[in-house]
Amino acid sequence: MRYTPFIETQFPIARLSAESYKERKAGSGQTLTGLGKWWGRKPLVLVRAAILALLMPASDKPEQDREIFYKILTMDEDGLWRRKTKALGASGIAQSLKPEEYAGLIELRGGKPAWASGVTADQKESLEKLAFARLPYEEKLTYCCRPEEIDGPSPTTWEEINRHLGTRAQNLQELFAELSQKAFGHLARVGDCFCGGGSVPFEAARLGLEAYGSDLNPVAVLLTWGAINLIGGGTEVQEEVRKAQEEVWRKVDEQITAWGIEHDGQGNRADAYLYCVEARCPATGLWVPLAPSWVISEKYRVVAVLRRNDERQGYDIDIVTGASEAQMKAAKQGTVQKSALVDPEDPSRTYPIASLRGDRRGPNGETIYGLRLWENEDLVPRPDDVFQERLYCVRWVTPEGERIYKAVTEADLERERKVLALLTERFAEWQEKGYIPSKKITPGYNTEQPIRERGWTHWHHLFNPRQLLVHGLLMENLKFQNKLLKVANMLFLGYICDNDSKLCAWNPHFSKGPGNTRNTFSNQALNTLFNFGVKSIIWAS
Repeated sequence: MRYTPFIETQFPIARLSAESYKERKAGSGQTLTGLGKWWGRKPLVLVRAAILALLMPASDKPEQDREIFYKILTMDEDGLWRRKTKALGASGIAQSLKPEEYAGLIELRGGKPAWASGVTADQKESLEKLAFARLPYEEKLTYCCRPEEIDGPSPTTWEEINRHLGTRAQNLQELFAELSQKAFGHLARVGDCFCGGGSVPFEAARLGLEAYGSDLNPVAVLLTWGAINLIGGGTEVQEEVRKAQEEVWRKVDEQITAWGIEHDGQGNRADAYLYCVEARCPATGLWVPLAPSWVISEKYRVVAVLRRNDERQGYDIDIVTGASEAQMKAAKQGTVQKSALVDPEDPSRTYPIASLRGDRRGPNGETIYGLRLWENEDLVPRPDDVFQERLYCVRWVTPEGERIYKAVTEADLERERKVLALLTERFAEWQEKGYIPSKKITPGYNTEQPIRERGWTHWHHLFNPRQLLVHGLLMENLKFQNKLLKVANMLFLGYICDNDSKLCAWNPHFSKGPGNTRNTFSNQALNTLFNFGVKSIIWAS
């Protein structure tokens, strides 16, 4: 008789859709996201359901099949109760039940439902179960963890599952192995030729099946291998990786401390550096610092204020903490608006950024971009480049843990020069060893955006000297003792690069706190920025 899998007869999607949404809303709490961002990563619960539906046989009792399907995935009433991690409490119960159902057990106290005196734990649980059962499925999920966060169905439910399927399993791995034998005569092999973020091979391996994955993108292969061997390797493997990475961080921190490039000599240590681009204003000839907003922290009312300095043919930048309403309002009107430089001396005068770059039309109507193209050895703009880069604020952490924002001093600039000198000494060697990028930017409309807008031609141009120095130090100290640690450390470096490049926008509203940077791939483009944030080594600890 032909084997008919469950998925060929039905595939319930309403509950799966709600479960997938819950997993996605977990954000960084998802199992695989810590390895690296991947835009198309499939929800693990959906992968688990699909594999189960392919292996589970359909019977002549479709309703029972569906109930067993839910039970295996802990999407039935018993499974949801096992997954329940939050209490409804007296208020939640009172909203779901009729007054006569909780009479004598819940009373109004101060206008709010509260447990009556003397109510036992068993009575509370009984009402909780009754109220929980009446909630819509989506609302139940707000009180539950995800299916992958528990060890599967209860012993009683396993008896029902085995009775219906003719199996003897006591856990998911045993069940999937038995279903594989019934369907194919051997353990099922699951392959994904475009594995992306690794959801399919990872979940298949976690269920005890043979898992295979490949992808045209080497980053996807790296993420998938890491998912199976690092996340799936268990606590011992993760502890080994953690210790190895902590040792690397400690050595890099010691070197940076010895160089003194993140300390001010007064006990303070920098945890963030804010840079901006400068360009000459055609009307005044002054170098204008460019930023769409000069607000640094909304919560602490920190802003940057430009002050004309004819001696330097530009502007000094003062940092004000506890800014007035007028200063906050003025700071929100940056010197770049609608892709044009705004003259600080007369805001009615604006100059398109494209015109500053020297972009023009060719004889056949094509756009000719006017910026000088950087060479491999360029680590900072040359003096005659259209765009210069400037450090304009440093956020320091005091010995007491307080974050303070300060304007840039001559001592800060001297540390910047030291960073550049240290990097220059190591640059050729580090590129040769692969510690920092050396390749040219891959052709393509979006990847060429940094070339068009900044003249950057190589991938390392997307990082400033401080970032390249720290990243190179990390690579120099990584010990690739085995394949596992090598992949773990490459993922670690990838995470750092995503969160510490010149494409990381400064976010003054971050968590309503002191401000922080967004990651490079907060969207799917290589957007060049007029002001950006650079993190110190502290954040990677």
